[in-house]
This record gives sequence, structure tokens and C-alpha cells, in this order.
Amino acid sequence: MSQNSFANQGRVLTAIFMREVQTRWGRRNLGFAWLFFEPLIFAVPVLTLWHVIRPSSENGLPMFPFLWTGYMGLLVFRHVTGMAMHVVRSNSALLYHSAITPLDIFIGRCGLEAIGNAASTAFSFIVFCAAGILDLPYDFPLMLLGFFLMAWWALAIALIVAAVSERSEMVEHIWPPISYVYIMISGFPYMSYWLPPGLRDMALTVNPALLAYEIIRGGLYGNMIPTYQYPLYLSYILLVLTAIGLWLMRNVREHIEVM
Repeated sequence: MSQNSFANQGRVLTAIFMREVQTRWGRRNLGFAWLFFEPLIFAVPVLTLWHVIRPSSENGLPMFPFLWTGYMGLLVFRHVTGMAMHVVRSNSALLYHSAITPLDIFIGRCGLEAIGNAASTAFSFIVFCAAGILDLPYDFPLMLLGFFLMAWWALAIALIVAAVSERSEMVEHIWPPISYVYIMISGFPYMSYWLPPGLRDMALTVNPALLAYEIIRGGLYGNMIPTYQYPLYLSYILLVLTAIGLWLMRNVREHIEVM
């Protein structure tokens, strides 16, 4: 791709980002800042309530960092994949512009949601550290890598959901219960070392979200708890899922009517 093509693509994505911000939040009140604060409206009350009603540690494990990592990882997945349903169809008028592709529309909405959740995670980290209820991480780069892989996981699944939802109306009926079951199996409420060895090996083999959580919590807790970190293996899985999503997205125009 030439330098001009990259520049044109950058202008297209910037325009779609700005359109999405304007459509969702407009110019009134906090405007663009809602991109960062909206996820916090979900996270802060839940985390504060858990901090008040639960003991500060269980079995020697500080609970607030565990809950914070779990809930922020859960939010990015649910918000990004939730935005993916019929994302191309609902913005199909943009396809009249020859420079805009279905993938651009997906990046404009789901990519923006991922950025907002990442900013919310960073902001909540600063606030909770300043309040003294979240300690500085043992290995900050490792924790960042885990959050990056979690966001990639969310975007890869969202890409598949976006493409498949344009092919079948059934997806909008089956995805909500799947996303609820995901809460329990993702790694949000448990650690790998809590599982029996056989179940642990299977979970770490087939559950990308759990692998991302292990990296995040390994970076945060350090040697305080045993974690199972396989970032290279997880990256291979995410590359395959991304390739599947891109393959499904390539001819999604054939399945929608341009409005």
C-alpha cells in the first residue's frame, strides 16, 4: 500500500471516528469525554460496592486488584462485542462512498469503543492507586501486555460477530446468552491455579480470555500468586481468530442492502 493510500485510509477512519462521536454524544455536556467516562459509570459503583462488602483479602489474595482486573477486562469484551451486532447494516449509508469499506465501519465503531474502555481502565487505575486501594503493579509492562491482548481478543470476536450477524438474524438471539455465559467461564471470577490440574490445562488451551487474565494478574500481583502466562500462544490464537473475522468480512456487502 502506497503512502497516499495510508494517508487516505487515515482520513477515512478519522472521519468515521468523528461521525461516531458526534452521533453518540453530540456537542452538549461532556461530549467526547463520555467516550472515557461512560464505561466508568458501570465499573466504579460495582467495584466500590465489592470493596465495601467483601473482605480486603481472601486466602491471602488481595481482592480489590482481582476484582478490578476482572471487571475492566469484562467491560471491554462486552462493550466492544455489543457494538458489533449489525454494525455494517446500521451504517450502510456510508457504503455509498467508494473509499469506505465494511471493515472501516467496524473499526470506526468497535475500535472507538475499545479505545474508550482502555482510557477508562487507565483512568480508574490512576484514581484507585491515588486512593490507596490499588497497589502499583509488580510488572507494569506485563500488565499492559495483558490488557492489550484482552482488547485484541474482544476485537477479534467482535469482528466475527459483526460479519456473521449480517448473514443471519439468529445471531442477535443467541449472542446475548452466550455473552452472559462468558462471564462465568472467562476468568473474571477465578484464577487458573484454583482449578484442578486437568481442568486447568484444558481451560488454558481453549480459553483465550483466561490466558489474558493470567497475564494481567501476573503483572499486577507478581510472585504473590502462581499464574500461567503464555503470551505467544495467545497471540497465535488471536491471529487465527482475526484472520477468520477478516475472511468473513471480505464479502459482507453481499448480505446487506445499502440504505
